[in-house]
Amino acid sequence: MKKALLKKISAVLLAGAMAVSAVGCGNSGGNTSNNNAASTDSGTGAGDSGSAPAVEGKKCTIGVAFYQDTGLAVDSTKAYLESLSDTLNVKFTYTVLTQTDEAANLTKIQELISSNVDGIICTMDLGMTSIIQECEAAGVYLGGYLCDYDTSFNTAYDQVFKSEYFVGTAIDGQSPDDVTIGNSMFDSLIEYNERNADAPITHVSMAIFPTWAFPSQQTGADQFVAAVEAYNATAETPITVDPLDEESDVLAFAPLDTTYFAKHADSQAIISFAAGSAFVYPTMVQAGVDSSLKLFTTGFDGGEEANFGTTGNGTYQQNMVTAPESITYPLVLLLNKINGVSFPDQPAEAERISTAQYVINSDEDMAKFQKSCFYTKNAANAMYTPQDVLNMTAYGNPNATYADLKGILSSMTIDSIK
Repeated sequence: MKKALLKKISAVLLAGAMAVSAVGCGNSGGNTSNNNAASTDSGTGAGDSGSAPAVEGKKCTIGVAFYQDTGLAVDSTKAYLESLSDTLNVKFTYTVLTQTDEAANLTKIQELISSNVDGIICTMDLGMTSIIQECEAAGVYLGGYLCDYDTSFNTAYDQVFKSEYFVGTAIDGQSPDDVTIGNSMFDSLIEYNERNADAPITHVSMAIFPTWAFPSQQTGADQFVAAVEAYNATAETPITVDPLDEESDVLAFAPLDTTYFAKHADSQAIISFAAGSAFVYPTMVQAGVDSSLKLFTTGFDGGEEANFGTTGNGTYQQNMVTAPESITYPLVLLLNKINGVSFPDQPAEAERISTAQYVINSDEDMAKFQKSCFYTKNAANAMYTPQDVLNMTAYGNPNATYADLKGILSSMTIDSIK
């Protein structure tokens, strides 16, 4: 299924490259919401490379508001964006938001708007109703990245998702109504046991962030438990899952407490839906259990490879991250808006789209991952070239569709790494 989708996407990008013969550079002064649409010559066939329409993408600036100022995810995303700059005629500028202060975030967005950006990509859903009002007043378009915009979706849908200035968001993993992380964790555990049939893991515990902040993690934990229960119905060697302990297992954005290990004395592995590299592993090292306990978790901060799989003390047995190339989704939609065009199948309202992730659960997977743009922070290793991204836009490729743009988000798996 994934291979077929990748072949389809590649075919669409190739068709776009053949159809577009020239890309010009335009100029815009500040915000471009009122500028003319990207100009094309009419009356040519989409597949006629000899008389293809000439395209003039507007020169523009897009601000990117990250949740932190550095780290592999941030650094690799910046490297990817900068590689696109010349071909897309876009200048990127960056800022950092807070996770708790709505007023501070609004100020950051106002500063971007004052600097004459044409669009903004935002990784936080905090104070979004005020932020979208500022964007609407200034004629600046906004898209989301690495965020499910769940608060806005459930409490301010009309103000945000129905706004013509909000283009939608590429989620960091699954939408709250499309959760699969529990099944992914279960699959990784079973694959580990198959590789280690002489010493399988038969007792696990879990860790999550608070449900009010990350409801999908509780859903994922419930999904994992359900998968284990179904497995145990016919398994020769059943697996025990400790129920979540509100005091020790729900991490209030603070590191795991050492009392966790006493409460889960029989556990052989921690299934951490919370960011285990930052919030679980350091406590394991502190307590001296990193050689005896396994960790299946989300995220990758750098350095995990030294103790992954059969390497080092083998603590990490699964990591899971979203490819930086997923920012292509809001970027293309912003560029379409800035250039005054849209896809023929563009939905009337903005959407939040689940993103496939790199599930790294074997030595072979880690070797692949170490070749990725995420790990190397090198855009030469990205899944898409600048020309590929141009060909995903409605103004750069007459054959481009919204369905194909969404399709790239479901194709970014460990097997798609070049």
